[in-house]
Amino acid sequence: MPTWLSISTSPLFRFALALLVLGLLRLALLSIWEMIQAVRRAGDRRIAFRRVVGETASWMVPLTRIHRARGLFSIASFILHLGILATCLFLGNHLDILQANFGVSWPALAKPVLDVLTLLGIAAGSYLLLFRIYVVSSRKLSNPMDYLLLVMILGLLVSGYLAGQPWNPIPYDGLMLFHALSGIVLLILIPFTKIAHCILYPLIRMGSEVAWHFPARGGSEAIEVLHGSEGREI
Repeated sequence: MPTWLSISTSPLFRFALALLVLGLLRLALLSIWEMIQAVRRAGDRRIAFRRVVGETASWMVPLTRIHRARGLFSIASFILHLGILATCLFLGNHLDILQANFGVSWPALAKPVLDVLTLLGIAAGSYLLLFRIYVVSSRKLSNPMDYLLLVMILGLLVSGYLAGQPWNPIPYDGLMLFHALSGIVLLILIPFTKIAHCILYPLIRMGSEVAWHFPARGGSEAIEVLHGSEGREI
């Protein structure tokens, strides 16, 4: 293995993974702390934790929900997430790097299965990118980082797929350097972008539930701020 490729899959990878874990842990702890503080301030502390946990778990694999709104968009998003998780966590080459750096690993998925999931992920990601570009309502809500992240993810999927094919038309070392460095940059960006929902998503529904349990006199104080001390309570 060339020296530059070895460096990108060992020291740089360890640095990026450490930054990813610490960054996501910070976001999770801050979110949990804010919820604890909100519960302490709330006048009504009867929070249905079991129901919220159940609803969150059902949304983690939303097979019965993805058709309810923007069906094709939702299906494409689900397939893209599935392709990313499968290739990142169950590709033999990735697990070899994990084993070499941290001494841990788990069974890999068969390459033909991963190839199919990768191609589906590429198709789904391309659809989502075109959706953001050509659908006005989505374009208005998108910012440059949204496009950049999708392009980076597609670049990773395409380069990883090509690198594993015997008919790959691109020089292998250069393609793998691009793949490795793109993956490292994406790992570093995750805690600072929307992809942080990978750790924050399970906390979103709990945070929403807690947010509606207002502190004592919260309504009165809000009225005073908006309308002054003579505001009429409701």
